Amino acid sequence: MSLRVHTQFPRTQEDMAFNLTILVLTELLSLGGLLGNGVALWLLNQNVYRNPFSIYLLDVACADLIFLCCHMVTIIPELLPDQLNFPEFVHISLLMLRFFCYIVGLSLLAAISTEQCLATLFPAWYLCRRPRYLTTCVCALIWVLCLLLDLLLSGACTQFFGAPSYHLCGMLWLVVAVLLTALCCAMCVTSLILLLRVECGPERHQPRGFPTLVLLAVLLFLFCGLPFGIFWFSKNLFWHIPLYFYHFSFFMASVHSAAKPAIYFFLGSTPGQRLQEPLRLVLQRALGDEAELGAVREASQGGLVDMTV
Repeated sequence: MSLRVHTQFPRTQEDMAFNLTILVLTELLSLGGLLGNGVALWLLNQNVYRNPFSIYLLDVACADLIFLCCHMVTIIPELLPDQLNFPEFVHISLLMLRFFCYIVGLSLLAAISTEQCLATLFPAWYLCRRPRYLTTCVCALIWVLCLLLDLLLSGACTQFFGAPSYHLCGMLWLVVAVLLTALCCAMCVTSLILLLRVECGPERHQPRGFPTLVLLAVLLFLFCGLPFGIFWFSKNLFWHIPLYFYHFSFFMASVHSAAKPAIYFFLGSTPGQRLQEPLRLVLQRALGDEAELGAVREASQGGLVDMTV
């Protein structure tokens, strides 16, 4: 059970032209995503100590940046099938690194939606009792566990560490499928609770800020990021999938990773002044820093909490 993806392209000129167009669009979109995530990574690094959710988004931007780099390089042989082919070791390394970043991004998104749901439902507990380094510890744990899973897949499904074990490889991919399902369910449940709280709660007339960003990020994953995971699981578990789904999932994966900086920009910018405001101010507004700092000051004045955001 190899992780290397072998595709048989349709022989008709129309299908080949369509697939080539999708791949070119994927490359262009990934290039734009690299620029957007690079800017977001730089700005979040300046803002990381003001908002705990900035740490999550910083890690998400880092994972998306690496994912898009691997994504762009991996599909180059698809664009030049008769002119360029990577060695097996290089190709599989790129695939595993890309899948590693995909799982990291999914896990971080689930953690963000869960913590934002808790912060919305239990604001007093969140301000007073939340461990100071919770976000840092969660992010570090996600990276370590996903790396361990990726290494196990590499050892069981490839020849990196010796002869592959097809039985163990199949079991690990089933575990990954269960993990993906659990994370998607967690995101859907917490996002639904968050949506009901935002739309029906007492804060429904206040600026939405970060909760809206979380909801949009979850919807973006469900519609654009999930097909990529379904393709990988189906391919490695030998489930039948339509041939056109191959390029479609690659294109949608690029949309998923490249669209997040655009969401930050449009959500945090003021209508009519989107090209005039500093990007740092736009990002802070999207993160809800002003509202959160105000809430913390009010809580501090009321004797509930004494902390620095």
